[in-house]
Order: sequence, then structure tokens, then C-alpha cells
Amino acid sequence: MSNISENIDLDEIDKEVEESIARMKKTEEEGLQNTLKHFDRIHDKLFDFNNLLIAGYFALATLKKDVPIKAILIPILNMLFLVIIEYRMMEKSRFQANIMSKSQADIAKWGKGINKTNLYSLGIIATTLIVITVFLFYAFR
Repeated sequence: MSNISENIDLDEIDKEVEESIARMKKTEEEGLQNTLKHFDRIHDKLFDFNNLLIAGYFALATLKKDVPIKAILIPILNMLFLVIIEYRMMEKSRFQANIMSKSQADIAKWGKGINKTNLYSLGIIATTLIVITVFLFYAFR
């Protein structure tokens, strides 16, 4: 039994555990950054697509007499919603840049705000689908 305990170096095990924890924390940070990058890419694509929809609504309003020109407000409102979300994402990045100077209460409040922003991002995907549905309704009726 003493032979086995002599071969086990507890300091080495502690070092390996600490290194594993450090790698997991780094992976967690990279995962968060990648999530934000994906949201940014989705938002960029939604901005581009929304611009196309605005042009499409203008084209429909001029080509089809039964499409009200006020229908253009639908994609414009969606675009404004996208701008608000982008602003919130910018504020989040600004907060993160100074996170070491923030209090625990500020960080907790910020965390709740991030969850809301993520929900808004999912919401903008849903509203874009609604804008597409309305556009297709006007285009094919």
C-alpha cells in the first residue's frame, strides 16, 4: 500500500485539476464570445434582408394598386426594432469593457438585461417572419 501512495504526487494532481479548470473557464469565455458573434451575424443578415423587404414593399405598392403604401411601415418598424436591439448589444459590450469597475448589483442587473436582449433577438427573427408573411400575402393575392 505504501508503494502506491509513494507513486502518487498530490501536488501534480492539484496542478492538473487547476489546469483543467482554467481550460474550462477559457472555453466558457470563448463560447460566450462566439454566441455574441453569431447574434451579430444574424442581426447583420436580418438588416440586409429587411432592406430588401422595404424595397419589395415599395415595388409592390407601385405595381399593385390594392397594396396600400402604408404597408411599407411594417418592414420599417421591424428595422427600428433591429436598431434598438443593436443598440442594446453595443451597450452590453460597453459594459463588459468596464466590468472590473462595476459593483455586484450592477453586474446582476446587467445579466438580466442581457437575457432580455437575447429574447429580443429571438423576437426579431419572429417579427421578420411576420413581415415576410405579410409581404407574400400582398404579393400573391
